[in-house]
Amino acid sequence: MKKLVLLFVALATIGALQAQGQIEAKINPLGVLFNQPTIAAEYVVSDYFGVELTTGLYYGKPFAIDGSKQSGGKIRLSGKYYFSPDDGADGWYLGFYMKNSSRKFTEMENINDYKQKDFGVGFGVGRKWVFDTGFLIESGFGLGKNISSEREWADPNGDTDNSLDMPFNGYFQLVIGYRFN
Repeated sequence: MKKLVLLFVALATIGALQAQGQIEAKINPLGVLFNQPTIAAEYVVSDYFGVELTTGLYYGKPFAIDGSKQSGGKIRLSGKYYFSPDDGADGWYLGFYMKNSSRKFTEMENINDYKQKDFGVGFGVGRKWVFDTGFLIESGFGLGKNISSEREWADPNGDTDNSLDMPFNGYFQLVIGYRFN
């Protein structure tokens, strides 16, 4: 069911992009520091509304877990409503998002492998500054509820446990980008 909903939303987004409008390309430079880079594209539907698709990877050694390696990916679809925009789809916004992620940790001490999968929804808030040159800066964060959450790990004895789930999800972004007219 989750895959069907994501497919429907992706097709609706692609259909919306057929119309005339502005598109923004963005990157989160902080994600590169933590081996979790993200890129995003936002379609400016009107002065007050934008639709953003964000995708990212997990790779290499994670920041907080010594001796392990991570791999996986994430995707987030957001709808944003902008309050009192100056140049169209800028300034303060409030949004709704759907998020799906999957990550695997290997080579951890005392645990053979650890896998996590999450699908959730939530609300986000942020601020975007768009300059005359098309360059933009955006900061935002979101907090939501996981609709489904799976955690699984195995200890060195081969015993597995998949009872722990994560009820909440969130994101933080500080992105730079460019608006194409």
